Amino acid sequence: MKIALHASESADHIAFIQSLGLSDVVCGMPAEIDGVVPVEAFEQRRDIFARHNLHWDVIENLSPTLYDEIMFGTAERERQLDGVCRTIENIGKAGIPVLQYQWMLLGGLRTEYSPTGRGGARYPRFDSAVAQHMAAACLDWMGGGKHRYPHIPDQPLSSEQVWAHLEWFLKAVVPVAESAGVHIAAHPDDAPVPEYLGVARILIDVDSLQRVIDTVPSPNNGIGFCMGTIGTMAGVDVIDAIHRIGGQGKVFFAHFRNPRGQVPSFEEVFPDEGDIDMAAAVAAWQEVGFDGVIRIDHCPGVVGDNGRADRSFAFQVGYLRGLIQSLATGAGQ
Repeated sequence: MKIALHASESADHIAFIQSLGLSDVVCGMPAEIDGVVPVEAFEQRRDIFARHNLHWDVIENLSPTLYDEIMFGTAERERQLDGVCRTIENIGKAGIPVLQYQWMLLGGLRTEYSPTGRGGARYPRFDSAVAQHMAAACLDWMGGGKHRYPHIPDQPLSSEQVWAHLEWFLKAVVPVAESAGVHIAAHPDDAPVPEYLGVARILIDVDSLQRVIDTVPSPNNGIGFCMGTIGTMAGVDVIDAIHRIGGQGKVFFAHFRNPRGQVPSFEEVFPDEGDIDMAAAVAAWQEVGFDGVIRIDHCPGVVGDNGRADRSFAFQVGYLRGLIQSLATGAGQ
């Protein structure tokens, strides 16, 4: 597997990533781009990374404002679908092999970020009981009011409706992705609760991830396997999920994160203190032959860190690299 961080184009961030010995990065595209992301935008960013010997093989994610009307099934979805399909074609022209997307109609959900961890580290948390009293304050991807996503719903949306919108989307875009040579990967709902504000959240267990795969069988249709989100799904064992989804060759991209707790409440902790046996997880990735990009995901806020959380991310990069090296050494003995 190839360890990566989410990268910006700034010289100091690129230097930081290089100092950790990484050669892979992931990033998305600006939310201000509307309609169709031109191939030049992908090529320009790709070339900036390439000049620093960094490979950009995963787009994470397109701005949901490019396909939010599709997710909600509005009258504008046909217009947006054309834009998404043309954008996927441009991704293929730029030679970027993986596009992760998410189907979270109300975005990500968190309820608090408080200094409750070791040494005063701030642990992001989700608690369903708290969320019921905080309404839109829990929508942590609202973009400071700059963008229209996520919609604040004016009517309920059932699981059947949200599934129908996703299936309509997949049947249209998977053939385009095949032609473009792009693998599309669905990220699960985070937090994986069945509904929020009357809107269903559908990718909340391993069976639902399998349903995405089976809806349009294709070598280009798969999953963005977020260990942290899947680890917070009620009753789910991450090691088993790696074997089930990864064993089919359907993990196109992965996130490295170790939560503590599962819905209805959990927190994001350091990788050595969460509920997932991370050594067993890395071994499982090796057993299923995963050779794609795995990005260090959300992390606790470390005292004295900068705005990018470089200290915390550096710790987790070292932790994952150590696990990989120790397993490789053990296998060679």
